[in-house]
Amino acid sequence: MPEGDLAAALEFCTGCSGRCVEAVLKEYAEKSSPLTFELVRCKLTLFYDYWQTNEILEALLPEGMIVPTTFETVGHIAHLNLREEHLPYKKLIAKVVLDKNKPKIQTVANKIDSIHNEYRTMQLEVLAGNHSLVTTLAENGLRFHVDLAIVYWNSRLGTERQRLLSGFTRNDVVCDVFAGVGPLAISAAKIVKRVFANDLNPHAVEYLERNSVLNKLEKKIKVFKMDGRRFIMAMFASDKAHSITQVVMNLPNDAAEFLDAFRGIYKDRPKDGEFTYPMIHVYGFSKAEDPEFDFHERIRIALLEVAVNVDMRRVRLVAPGKWMLCASFILPKSVAFANTAVDT
Repeated sequence: MPEGDLAAALEFCTGCSGRCVEAVLKEYAEKSSPLTFELVRCKLTLFYDYWQTNEILEALLPEGMIVPTTFETVGHIAHLNLREEHLPYKKLIAKVVLDKNKPKIQTVANKIDSIHNEYRTMQLEVLAGNHSLVTTLAENGLRFHVDLAIVYWNSRLGTERQRLLSGFTRNDVVCDVFAGVGPLAISAAKIVKRVFANDLNPHAVEYLERNSVLNKLEKKIKVFKMDGRRFIMAMFASDKAHSITQVVMNLPNDAAEFLDAFRGIYKDRPKDGEFTYPMIHVYGFSKAEDPEFDFHERIRIALLEVAVNVDMRRVRLVAPGKWMLCASFILPKSVAFANTAVDT
């Protein structure tokens, strides 16, 4: 067979990278038989099942439109965050996402509003599949029940939660001020001595208690339903204050505003006593050119304290020019014993 024809045969057989032609050549070589080939022109039809999500959407959406290919997975739910330009095609996009990710994905939903309500829950519109937003998911070897219609969950923060957990020890006592359904609090309970978990959303508290029982960790977790500021003040006014070593405040839109609750938490106690000054992990957003400096300044303002040594890290870019950050610092003694009567 001429070399040109063989090359054409190999090029024709792109579906298997030429392996079928190689196999034929090897078989004939072993038999020492003369090689005879015939190239036949045929029509190959590739149906819907063959094409990937991005290839289908690229063909169906208007030319030049950015193809939405990423989504967050929460149990059986695919959570989209479509741009304005995608909305006229939202059900088409959802149908393709559902078709191409079955059976793992059974529901496709899109966030239809910014998170601005008191309980920080997302407003979701189901676009395809099962209309239930109740699901079960796994993280850190634990299982969690959630209902995205009434509670908050962010799978993309799983790595950040794991990072925080890796710094906890069996001697720690953790306060989770904005615990939600318990992804951090319940995971921490496997590691630490004790967890105090709080949330204002009654639905989140219900799921937090259910998930604690589900994972057989309810004996190591005490659950509260309080405003975050009130929870901080109550915990450090109690006999539990001396044991608390870690405080987590993961409510990035508002958490820094609650830091003023730490001012004067020990002001009514003798300064020569033994006190634990907890490590505080507070999360926030920043659109500033220097997000670390911006967030650090907001922490200083909230605490009314300039000398706050902070370990700052960028968690993730949540939108163009908008960073989520985590600041970790030991509560300064000057803040804990501050005279709040002179605060204005």
